[in-house]
Amino acid sequence: MQKVILSNPTDFEGEIAIIEQLLMEESLIFHLRKPDKNLKQLEDFLRSISPKFYKKIVLHSHHELIKKYNLRGIHITEAIRQNMDEAVMANMIKLFRKRGLTVSFSLHTLNAIENLAFKADYVFLSPILKSISKTDYIGTFTMDELQFFFQVRKSNTPVFALGGIREENKDFLERIGFEGFVLMGSVWKPYI
Repeated sequence: MQKVILSNPTDFEGEIAIIEQLLMEESLIFHLRKPDKNLKQLEDFLRSISPKFYKKIVLHSHHELIKKYNLRGIHITEAIRQNMDEAVMANMIKLFRKRGLTVSFSLHTLNAIENLAFKADYVFLSPILKSISKTDYIGTFTMDELQFFFQVRKSNTPVFALGGIREENKDFLERIGFEGFVLMGSVWKPYI
């Protein structure tokens, strides 16, 4: 089962050292999501991480940095997907795929997985459980609903669980049908 760690959205003291320690895990994918950073700030943050880890990093914004750094891929958030023309997005995805980069998406409904107009290497589905980092952000799916979806779905896109996930949930999530899990609050809460 694939493990992904999503960065804390805001910076904190000692964060880079912790990120690099986490990236030592061989199969880990790290999603860099800093929504309040402009291009220069995000690039400065990225440059503070050792280049030996770049192939494990997926960007959530400022995708143009992919041209400059040897990163793993891009992640397309719901906001980007809703605000970008479909033809422009298709062209962008095609260019990234030609370079061998991964493309993933954030989705919030089961229908969105089945009706995604683009090929994805994987998608995040959220929220699955009660959030660890966001109060009043609860899961929107029943476990029966998720199990049924994974039994009858037409899409073969790998779906990763996000929202309230702890590493000890992975066996439970795999039994439901998820192929990966995304950690955020459970990783960063002790530090912030």
